[in-house]
Parts: sequence; structure tokens; C-alpha cells
Amino acid sequence: EAAKRCRDEDIESVAVSLMHSYLNPEHEHRIAEILKEEGLDRISLSSELSASIKWVPRAETAVVDAYLAPIMGVYLDLVELELSDDSLKIMTSSGGLVSRAKYRPKDSLLSGPAGGLVGSSSVGLRAGFQRSIAFDMGGTSTDVSRFDGRLDYRFEQSIGGARVNAPSLRIETVAAGGGSICWFDGTALRVGPSSAGASPGPACYGAGGPLTITDVNLLLGRLDAVRFGIPVFPEEADKSFRELIDGIEAQSDSPISEREVLLGLLDIANERMADAIRGISLRQGYAPSEYA
Repeated sequence: EAAKRCRDEDIESVAVSLMHSYLNPEHEHRIAEILKEEGLDRISLSSELSASIKWVPRAETAVVDAYLAPIMGVYLDLVELELSDDSLKIMTSSGGLVSRAKYRPKDSLLSGPAGGLVGSSSVGLRAGFQRSIAFDMGGTSTDVSRFDGRLDYRFEQSIGGARVNAPSLRIETVAAGGGSICWFDGTALRVGPSSAGASPGPACYGAGGPLTITDVNLLLGRLDAVRFGIPVFPEEADKSFRELIDGIEAQSDSPISEREVLLGLLDIANERMADAIRGISLRQGYAPSEYA
């Protein structure tokens, strides 16, 4: 009956997690057979994805995998259409490559940062550095990691509120990037954790976005609008900054230095990123001065 309801409601993907399937997966496999009989083919079985005794993380892992399966399936189908052979390999969160047949969506949640670490450590070794720290700042977040001749792994992580059982490289991520939103909470300046993303993007994109670190760099003259690659609108960045200043002045009796506010926002973002580096080095007993 449940399988028929899934079919009737046009559900694309199903997660299956039974409490004791880590010991005996027979019933999960039978459920998968029934679902396939009703025309459902995207099925994530917890016993196949993570045969661990902890039921809730195992179930959450299956749900994450099922949620991503239709999205990643369509994307990889389009990529394969452009290839003349079966050469497609997909990066995983553990820094390795797998074939399409062996790929599971839950294994690629952190594949971007993993690719950065594998690439940076490889370049470091070629340049003669056995130890290196990777620093990867993007639009939404900054990823940092340490390499001392071998890769460090972890096997459970919390991503977007869900616990996922999947091997991944040990990478520290903080919400600080070019798209991090700059705001005033009534008492102090804040940067992030929310990001403007690609749409609407920073205020200077002209799509009604909020003030971000990218806008701050533009207003400070650190970003050359002519060489940015896409049209940017300094007047829109300035308009959003004026709104921030108005909010600060409404809570303050003393005059505000606009340049100090801009530099202060950069300091907050820089300190958050520097603290991430401390987290993977000094706090674990490693001196960053010994690393490239």
C-alpha cells in the first residue's frame, strides 16, 4: 500500500531504513523489490549505505541520499551525454574518484573541498613541501585543511542539520566568503553566516541583493569593477552600505567613520577565516609556521 501511494503521488525517490537492518538487510531488500514492482527505481537502502548500529544517523544518511538522487541523476545524465565512452569519474568527499555505477549521492556532499585538498597537497609535494595548509575561500564559505604527508579522514559529519555516515577528508569549514552578508544586530557588526549566493548575489550585482564582503571590497577600492568579468554597480553597493550606516547611527550617539566600518567588516571576516586555520593547526598541537 505504501509503495502504491508513492507511485500515485509521483514520488521520485524513496529512503528505506529499518531498525535492525545493520544485522539483517533482508527486509530492506524485500521493500526495495516491492517499490520497484510499482515503478520506483531510485531507492536508498540504509543497510547498503551505512550498515551501522546507530539507527537515526543511518536513517538520516538514507534520507540525504534519496533527496539528492534525482538531482544528481539528472545532472550526471547530462554530463554523460557529452562523453563518447564510459570515462566519467566522480569526485567523492573522501578525495577519490568512482565510476557512475559505484557512485552514491551521499558520498559527494563535500567533494568540492575534498578536491581542493587533494589538489593542493599534490601541488605542495611537487614543489617540495611535505606539509601544507590548504585555504579555499569561495562565495559562501571558506574551507581549510592540513596535510602532513597523509590525508586525514572522518566517517560521520553533520551537514545542514543531518548526520551523514560517509567517509570524508577532515576539512574545517566556516561561513565566510565573498557573498557573506554584512549586517548590524543592534549591538555589533556581523558577517554571515547567511550568504547572498549567486542569486540575488551581492548588492553590486544590481539584483536587489544585500551588502556583502564583495561590496565592502568594491567600496574600499580593492575590487576593480572594470576587471571583474561581469557588470557591477558601485552605486547599489553604496546604497546598501548607507542603510547599514543608518542602522548603526540610530543606535549610537557618536559619529561613525564609514571607512572604519568597512575595514571592521573585513576584519571580522578575516578573523573568522584565520580562526579556522588555528582550529586545524595550533589547537591540535601543530605549528602553522612549519607548513607551506
